[in-house]
Amino acid sequence: MTHQSITDQVSGTTVPGRLRAVLAEVSATGVDGLTEVELLEVVALLEMTKGAAAAAQARATARFVEERDARVAEMAAAEEISRREASLRRRATRSEVALARRCSPGQADRHVGAAQALVHELPGTMAALTAGEISEWRATIVVRETACLSPVRRREADRRLAGGLRDLGDRALAAAAHRACVDLDQESVVERRRRAAASRHVSVRPAPDGMAWLSILGPLVDVVGAHVALRAAEQARHVATGDPEADAAAAADERGRGAWMTDTALELLSGRAPGQAQPVEIGLVMSEGVLLPGTGSDAGGADEVEVPGHGALAGDLAREHVLRLLDEGVDRDGETALWLRRLWTAPDGRDLVAVDSRQRLFAGRLRRLIELRDATCRVPWCDAPVRQVDHVRPVARGGETSASNGMGVCQRHNLDKEAPGWRAEVISTGLDPGGGAHEVRLTTPAGEVRCLAPPLLGLGRAERRPVVEQPSALEARLLALLDAA
Repeated sequence: MTHQSITDQVSGTTVPGRLRAVLAEVSATGVDGLTEVELLEVVALLEMTKGAAAAAQARATARFVEERDARVAEMAAAEEISRREASLRRRATRSEVALARRCSPGQADRHVGAAQALVHELPGTMAALTAGEISEWRATIVVRETACLSPVRRREADRRLAGGLRDLGDRALAAAAHRACVDLDQESVVERRRRAAASRHVSVRPAPDGMAWLSILGPLVDVVGAHVALRAAEQARHVATGDPEADAAAAADERGRGAWMTDTALELLSGRAPGQAQPVEIGLVMSEGVLLPGTGSDAGGADEVEVPGHGALAGDLAREHVLRLLDEGVDRDGETALWLRRLWTAPDGRDLVAVDSRQRLFAGRLRRLIELRDATCRVPWCDAPVRQVDHVRPVARGGETSASNGMGVCQRHNLDKEAPGWRAEVISTGLDPGGGAHEVRLTTPAGEVRCLAPPLLGLGRAERRPVVEQPSALEARLLALLDAA
C-alpha cells in the first residue's frame, strides 16, 4: 500500500482522516479548571505528542520522496526523460515538501535529509522520537552531528548515544555525538571541517527595534581572533596616550563596550570614517505625508515606513535618518547623496502599481517595480530574497513582459515552477476594476497554493492613519533645497 492508501483495517478510516480527528481533538482541548499537577501533565503529554508527530511526519516524508524519486529514476533509465529533467523533478519534489511543511525549500531539503537518516540509519533516535521521549530538535542534533559518517558507522554512533538521548542537554548531546564521530572516523570529521571552511559567508537579518544582525560564518580561530582584537582595541581606548586632545576625546566618549565595538566594527567593514554616512543605497518606502508631515494627498498619514526586504521602521527614525543624510551624507564630490523616487499605489495605498518613469531602460524600471512590489520570493513560506523576475505565463505561450505577468521569485522556485506538473497563472493583475492585490495561483502535482503580493508597507499595520499636524525640521530642510534648485 502507498502512503496515499494506508487504511486502518479496524475502523476503516484513512490515516489522514484519523490525523484530522486527532488535530480537532487537540485543538478543542481546554485547560480551565485543571489542577497545577494536571496542567504540567498536559504540557508534558503535548510535548511527547509533538515528538511522536514529528516521527510520523519523517516517515511520511521519506516515503513520499523515495517513491517519487524511484519513479523519476525509472523514467530516466528508460530514457523517457533527460538527466536534466530528472534532476529538475527531484528538486521540485523537495519543494512540494516545503509547501506541505509551510517552510522554505532550503529548510525542506534539510527536513528530507533528516527524515531519510532517521528512517534508515538512526533507529535508536527514531524510536525515541516515535515514543515522544525526545523532541524533533534533539533528533535533528543527532542527524546533523553524525552526517559525516557512513551508514554502518552512523548506526554505531546511534547505539552509543542511546543512553544520553533523553537526559543530556542540547549542547551536551551535540558534544557526545561529535565525540562518537571522532572516535569512529576521524578522517571524515577532518574532511567535513575542510568543506565547512568553503561555506564561510556573511549574512544580514532584521532584529527588533530598527536594528539588524550582521553575521560572519568563518573558521573558529579567525573569528575568535578578530573578536579578541576588537576587544583589545576597546580596552586600549581607556589607556592614557599622552596626547591631551585624544585623551580628552576618549574621556568624553560615553559609549559602552558593546556600542563602541559595534560602531568600530561597522566603520572598519564599510571603509568609512567616524560619523560619515554609508556610501551605499538604502531604500526607505514611505508616503509624502510621512516624509513631509502635513503635505501631499496623504496629509496626516500614519508613520508607515518600510525598508524593502528587511521590515518596518518608525517614521521618526526615518525622518531622522534622512535629515542626517542631508547634514552629513555627502559623496566624494561634496554633493548630498539623497535620491527621491516616486511610487504610485492603488487608492487604498496597499499595493504598488507603478514607479517613476525617469529611468530610460524599460526592463530596469519594470524589474525594480516588481522587486518593490513582491519584496521576497512570492511562493508562500519562502523568505528568500528575489533573485529572478520571471514571466508567470511564459513568453513562448503568449505571455507578455509586464508587471501583471511578472513575479519575483528565488532561483529555486523559478526552476521549480518549470518542472512537469507545475503551473502558474495570474488570478488578479492588481489593476483589475474590482481592486485586489496581484495574485498568482501556483499548481503542483499535489495541489495548489495562492501567491499573493504583500502590502507595499508590509503586513501588521492598522488601516486608519492618525493625523500629524506639526511639521518637522526635515520638511524645512527639504523645502529649502527645492527652492535652491
